[in-house]
Amino acid sequence: MAKGEQTKQKTPRAERDLVAMGIAAAAIIMFVGTGGAVLPKAIRNWMGIGPGPDSVLVSAMLLNIALIIFGWRRYAELMAEIEQRKAAEERARRLAETDPLTGSLNRRSLPSAAEALVARCADTESAVAFVMIDLDNFKQINDLNGHMAGDKVLQETAERLRGLIPQEALVARLGGDEFACVLPYDTSNQAQLDRLIQRMIGRISDPVEISGHSTEITVSVGIASTACEPFDGRVEAQAFLHRADIAMYHAKKHGKNRYYWFEAQMENELRFRNALEAGVRAGLANGEFVPYYEQQIDLETGELTGFEMLARWNSPNFGLVSPEVFIPIAEDMGVIALLSEQLIERALQDARQWDPALTLSVNVSPLQLNDPWFAQRMLKLLVKHNFPPQRFEIEITESCLHENVALVRSMILSLRNQGIKISLDDFGTGYSSLAQLRSLPFDRIKIDRSFVSEIGQDGDGSKIVDAIVSLGEGLGMPITAEGIEDDAILARLRELGQLKGQGYIYGRPETIEQVRERLGALGRLTDGGDAPDEAEAISKSA
Repeated sequence: MAKGEQTKQKTPRAERDLVAMGIAAAAIIMFVGTGGAVLPKAIRNWMGIGPGPDSVLVSAMLLNIALIIFGWRRYAELMAEIEQRKAAEERARRLAETDPLTGSLNRRSLPSAAEALVARCADTESAVAFVMIDLDNFKQINDLNGHMAGDKVLQETAERLRGLIPQEALVARLGGDEFACVLPYDTSNQAQLDRLIQRMIGRISDPVEISGHSTEITVSVGIASTACEPFDGRVEAQAFLHRADIAMYHAKKHGKNRYYWFEAQMENELRFRNALEAGVRAGLANGEFVPYYEQQIDLETGELTGFEMLARWNSPNFGLVSPEVFIPIAEDMGVIALLSEQLIERALQDARQWDPALTLSVNVSPLQLNDPWFAQRMLKLLVKHNFPPQRFEIEITESCLHENVALVRSMILSLRNQGIKISLDDFGTGYSSLAQLRSLPFDRIKIDRSFVSEIGQDGDGSKIVDAIVSLGEGLGMPITAEGIEDDAILARLRELGQLKGQGYIYGRPETIEQVRERLGALGRLTDGGDAPDEAEAISKSA
């Protein structure tokens, strides 16, 4: 409703109230006049010592009394209406400024309240700390226990925060599972604030009872302080909240359940991270991610047996980027499956031109194995590119085995039933048990390069390699050693038995053009039209 329309609706009512109050005021004045003439005569007549008052004056006085009662009643109604309006405005203000679930301030009201607190502390020795708090595993609590349980955790978190911070400090829920505290502290005793934050992390992490079960949570905390900048009478609370938020995400990135003070380089890192994320999105659209290939050699004969496909990002802005940089970012962004399948598709096209005896190995992210349709998509790619499954090998890391073993086992069986080989990569760096190795049908074990590099030294790495080779022989699983970089390591590995190997001793990972040149010199290129019957068989079984 427009403001002018509201004014038009209110004006007649206001005019009626003014008329009613005017009539009541006039009635009081008239009552004083008529009462002074009527009441004395009425009293004397009642006492029998004089005539009664004029009937007209009596009627006028009674009318005045009625008008006074009317005016008083209207005044009382008006006062009650004003009180109701004030109460409604107060309720609306509280709803606008507070979070209804936790009773804390909300995102809208926190900045102005924080700036007022900073202004009050300006003439003291205190600075103001902006503390951003995020529950690390809140989504899991919601998924496992329902939103009512999540609401209870949020309410308990807000109550615990209020019980820890000083009375003049502020607590706000900014949305979801994110909270903020704004509190003054003595700049000469910053350690006291550090201790408070540590108590805060410990207290919030205490189990919460939900339906008879204890639910544990952890928190990541970031802190930004006004002590870092001279106070000029004006503070932008949003800027400090943003810095605290950056520090909080820094804590998440470094393991969660901890806190960090904001530092300038964190903001630079965040800007660089945002630039990388934008670059990854553009790179996926523009086909900037390309496969490189590392040779896999039979150590006993020295013969080339295949290649492992390695991801590289040929970025126009960042140059050639290694997977250690962009793979974690792609996983966080949720685009790792798209990136991986783009690379695998290009590698399948490349490998069709190789000698049919050469295999193609690819690594997959643990996140891809959470997708129940992963196996079907891999089979679809093999059919699309008419690639024999016997030449295709998927490498998974040990960390995949701790997310959902049943799902991983189902996918491994589905892939192996189509003839695809499955390798356990980086073996020895995770937590695989002998029972898992026996129950999961792996075709090959790959020894991590960190152990291979220690072969021949008086260290645990060499002993671990010996143990893994013996384990592979006992389980009937072939072994591949990664990271072979010199002749001494190669000679030692050859002594251990029939192994495959790969590493810089055989050359750096190569582009497809370099691979074609190498295979052409060896006479191991084809026209790319191999094994149509095998692909047709996959299509029918898939």
